[in-house]
Amino acid sequence: MSKKINVYPSIDQPQFKYYRNSPVRQINTEQTIYNLIFSTNNNNLDSQAIEYLGVEWTFDKLKRETDKAASAFYNSGLRKGDTVLIGVSNCPEVVVTLLALNKIGVVSKWFDVRASEKDIDEYANQSKCRYIIAFDMLLPKIQTILDTTALEKVIIITPADSLSRMKQIGYAAKVKLSIPKDSRYFRFYSFIQSYKSDIVECVDFDRNRPSVMIQSSGTTGKPKVIVHSDYSASSCARSLSYSDLPLGNNKVLLNLLPPWIAYALGEAILYPLAMGSKVILCPTFDPDAIMPYIGRFTVSMAAPFHYRYLYDHFDELSDKKKKVLYDTVDSFISGGDKISVEENARFEARFKTVLVNGYGNNEGWGCLTVNSVLNNRYGSVGLPKYDETVIAYDNDTEKELPYNTAGEICALANTMFLYYEGNENDTNTVRRLHPDGKVWLHTGDLGVIDEDGFIFLQGRLRRVIVRLGFKISAYTIEDKISEHPFVKECVAVEVEDRDEEHVPMAFVLVNTDITNTEVEIIESILNKCRNELKEYEVPKHIKIVDSLPYTQNGKYDFRALEIIGNEYVKSL
Repeated sequence: MSKKINVYPSIDQPQFKYYRNSPVRQINTEQTIYNLIFSTNNNNLDSQAIEYLGVEWTFDKLKRETDKAASAFYNSGLRKGDTVLIGVSNCPEVVVTLLALNKIGVVSKWFDVRASEKDIDEYANQSKCRYIIAFDMLLPKIQTILDTTALEKVIIITPADSLSRMKQIGYAAKVKLSIPKDSRYFRFYSFIQSYKSDIVECVDFDRNRPSVMIQSSGTTGKPKVIVHSDYSASSCARSLSYSDLPLGNNKVLLNLLPPWIAYALGEAILYPLAMGSKVILCPTFDPDAIMPYIGRFTVSMAAPFHYRYLYDHFDELSDKKKKVLYDTVDSFISGGDKISVEENARFEARFKTVLVNGYGNNEGWGCLTVNSVLNNRYGSVGLPKYDETVIAYDNDTEKELPYNTAGEICALANTMFLYYEGNENDTNTVRRLHPDGKVWLHTGDLGVIDEDGFIFLQGRLRRVIVRLGFKISAYTIEDKISEHPFVKECVAVEVEDRDEEHVPMAFVLVNTDITNTEVEIIESILNKCRNELKEYEVPKHIKIVDSLPYTQNGKYDFRALEIIGNEYVKSL
């Protein structure tokens, strides 16, 4: 443990000893996303850039396809400052579209392909979008709302567009896609071929110019549109190039994340490409999606449920397949939800590979912290990115808190968003001017920072359970119960109570090899809680479940559990 010079992480910056002495690549932060990828790889154009369902593109191929698309977009009438709505899942066209629009200064506004007609209509009208680029599955919804928007062009992508001709024919026969006979509708590559492929110059860099919009998940309130600049992407790549994450030339990253979140666009696509690594674009995000790719990647970025699936089904792999995994994977990277100390240890023991957890949000371009591969700290979400500062903050006193003192996690991040579209009040709540004269990103998460600079989360400000006036962090209960040898996963929520108004309730997923009765399991867990938690922190109710619900973004669905919990309590 390092020696403290002061009592505040922002002054001591103890995390610096865990960064690389020199970056994997020198990254200029004053450049567009387009130049971040192609200027950085100017001497690397023959290397593999992306892979999708067995189809591989070099950086040269990616650049040629991007430049053709940029020319088509420009010659069709798009100009700097316009916004294009995009609802597409992982495929090469995701990368082409992002980079091509960025080259001509057009904002790409990403949304979840599971969005409703109402959502798509709102997204389009809010930004006055004239173009939408979408997967074929969204055609019925787009047809429903097209005439209530300013949309002039609907550009359709299918999952087979970049595959072989035979696979395209097979897909067409299976899906029977029928594009309306309407001049507003185009297939992606037909649209590109309709316009001259003359070279269009890349727009100049502007730190304050919007370039990417992402929808928030809405798990903590009304969904918002988060606006980022090119500076977020280039700053993220620069900061992470100083981390010890094993990316660079000849490395292959498996991306198991949907492109409509910053974790995917920022860390799982643009960052590895900027490092010269190849990105495998997985078309689905189901828990079992990782299985077919074993042996084909050196690093993966995924959600905890992907690794939980791999852990649970590991014994189904052949010995040869297990050895391939041991030999090829440098690191598993997880984000989007918590991994307990015990779970992290179990994962690494079974996989024989380090699994590091990170933390962030869409407002911070996905990643605010990440663990060190060589110094992985179980239970922690890691260290601040290079050249950024993270503190625990007391909102009452408006001061940074000392080491190991819980407060709201705030970041002085180069990757901070510009604003919420059309929502100045919430923007000023999250982007907040501190007494030091600097604008800090308020995460809404509680946590502490230890003497080495590692951040440990203790729950969300909105996940505080109030019991008879006592404030309880749901994380405190979850972490303690997760230590129990019977327990695989645990989520604690607040439920209504006849006597105490509100009490904590724990939902527990038990390890599959446990043969004890449910009554025995619950009593054993309660005994641990009574011995190791404060009296008011002990959950009043514990329910053993077969599975835990997740939101569409792969996080625990706390709201669903609160509903289930309150129904359970009423039935007692």
